[in-house]
Amino acid sequence: MKNKIYLLSPWCEEEYRFTQISLNYIQFYLLDHGFNAEIIDCAHYEKDSNEVILKLKDNEKPIVGITAYTRERFSAYDLIRKIKKKIPDSLIVVGGRHFGTLVVETLNELTEVDIVVRGEGEITFKEICESVVNNKGLSDILGISYKKVGGIIHNPDRPLEKNLDKFRCFDMDHQDHKKSSLLFLTKIDSRYYFSIYATRGCAGKCVFCSLTAEKVRFRSVDNIINEIEDKIKITNVRNVRFGDSSLTLNKKFITHLCEELIKRQLNIRFNCYSRVDINPDLLKLMKRAGLVSVELALESGSPRILKAIKKNIKLVQFETFLKEAYRLGIKSYVFCMVSFPDETAEDVEMTISLIKKNIKYIYYAVLQTTRILPDAALTHIAKEKGVIPKDFNWFKPFVETKDSLFKNSNYSTIPLYLERLTEKDIQHAIDEFDDMQKLHLVHKDLIMKLIKINLRIDVLKKLTFQVFIRKLKVLFEMVYVAYRNKSKDITNVNKSP
Repeated sequence: MKNKIYLLSPWCEEEYRFTQISLNYIQFYLLDHGFNAEIIDCAHYEKDSNEVILKLKDNEKPIVGITAYTRERFSAYDLIRKIKKKIPDSLIVVGGRHFGTLVVETLNELTEVDIVVRGEGEITFKEICESVVNNKGLSDILGISYKKVGGIIHNPDRPLEKNLDKFRCFDMDHQDHKKSSLLFLTKIDSRYYFSIYATRGCAGKCVFCSLTAEKVRFRSVDNIINEIEDKIKITNVRNVRFGDSSLTLNKKFITHLCEELIKRQLNIRFNCYSRVDINPDLLKLMKRAGLVSVELALESGSPRILKAIKKNIKLVQFETFLKEAYRLGIKSYVFCMVSFPDETAEDVEMTISLIKKNIKYIYYAVLQTTRILPDAALTHIAKEKGVIPKDFNWFKPFVETKDSLFKNSNYSTIPLYLERLTEKDIQHAIDEFDDMQKLHLVHKDLIMKLIKINLRIDVLKKLTFQVFIRKLKVLFEMVYVAYRNKSKDITNVNKSP
């Protein structure tokens, strides 16, 4: 076809420089149906995206698909406007949860956008390409919205595809899938891993989260393990990170997956998000299959807040899970948040006290200030309570002015949820959490990762001598704390199930 197809993710900060997996899925679904598409990650180009525009401009009437996280939305908006200005004949299609949630706003505020894809994009985007090739209209394509004379047209929703095995995001022989493009450093330690996604959707109804879905679907276990085996062949790495929002949601599924991993003797080391309401026998099985670390979203140590945010877990489940994971030699990374709806300083203290109480069993923990995302129920709560204006516009310029205080400047485009807690309350909680980390949660894995990151030539070039000396001092302090905490290294704990 003469219309070249491009799939773009916008410019972002270096630490978030990951190809969006949704684009890989669309790319290979197109490939499996006779279309070729090129993925362009604008994060690997200059922020102005001029080089990307020139690349697109070489083609006649390109079809350009763009997705973006809310965090990078302004980069996406700028990219869309530049493409349409330089290439008026381009067909610009946007998708993903940000645009798919703000359909009407996208089409009204970004006049350059031709089509918004609602929901999952593989089948829908393929049908859009077919309509262009065959010079057909858009009326029969499910799951899209677009402008027409007289207003915005919303075609009926597309039903969720039940068989996830018909989609793929990887090909052994594809030119883009080389070792360097598949491997990333883990969040905490210095090991490289590759990612696998076994499911889609999350059954949780947490008010602050954008990952909720009406139904959770699972790939077949054979399909998942075949991808793992292929990626091991390419990378010669056996560290796997399951990126699913909760791999352990369906106990029958995770049991089958672990049993098959053991049967095939893949000898992988894997990390995953997990619920805390699983029984010890399942955790033992996961350990036998290669589980080395879990990420646990506690959010709050206050039962009242957990109920209010619809977290649907009990603190006793959390503590039981931590202790069993520690006994098995599984590292637990715990995520907490502060400043939920109606949260008080007493609620925050309950969170910090719970972490302190269980610090022996926790390998690493973080505390973040709650943020408002357009596709989370918290947005409606924030508007009702006056935390953000009822007419808050996700397309107008916005910078969260309190970011420097709460140490999340990379998220400055997303508003904080600030209701009952004062800035002083939140800063006190963050400082107390930081002090606790420095005393108890510094380990050799974290130090090795920081060394690898900071010894990169591009990082060192930006450092002044004073900053270099300060970083060196912090490193020595961390080494001292890590040495003091070496008895906490759970690699020395009895790991027999």
